[in-house]
Amino acid sequence: MIPLSWPKIHAFIHDETATSTIEFVIMLPVVMTLFIAVFESGMILSRQVLLERSLDEAVRILRLSRGLNLTAADIADAICDNTAAIPNCRQVLVVDLRRIDTATYALPAQDVACVDRRDITVAPANLFEQGQDNDLVLIRTCAVIDRILPFSGFALNLVRDDTGGLHITASSVFVNEPA
Repeated sequence: MIPLSWPKIHAFIHDETATSTIEFVIMLPVVMTLFIAVFESGMILSRQVLLERSLDEAVRILRLSRGLNLTAADIADAICDNTAAIPNCRQVLVVDLRRIDTATYALPAQDVACVDRRDITVAPANLFEQGQDNDLVLIRTCAVIDRILPFSGFALNLVRDDTGGLHITASSVFVNEPA
């Protein structure tokens, strides 16, 4: 065994070669994880905004086509046609249309039943009531999207299901204009 002398230990402790490489190796995973989480949170928020915009376009279709008997599938198709940012939109999007009683203005529960991706054949118990002239109508949508990282979108306070998907929702209220 070679005895170490104090000058060699002192020189080793104060040696600054390759210190930036060690810092880089330690910090790179932290910085990349933070970057990916911020990027994905931005993507989730972008999908939310695009869903809300597409819902506004669908509400316009509902208001202008009062004589037609539209279905939830017709509105879901209109939303999905305007929202390319949601993958498999027609399979993961649910539309709920309810008439609001203007005597009490009682709103339904805040939760919108979303698609259960474990059993896609089960349809949620959402309503589709177009209402009559001068009715106040609430339309809500829910789509399930996947995350890249399991912790991304953590601060967004979104509902997660058993498959790991995030539920993004959009809603709007409108009045059926008289024919």
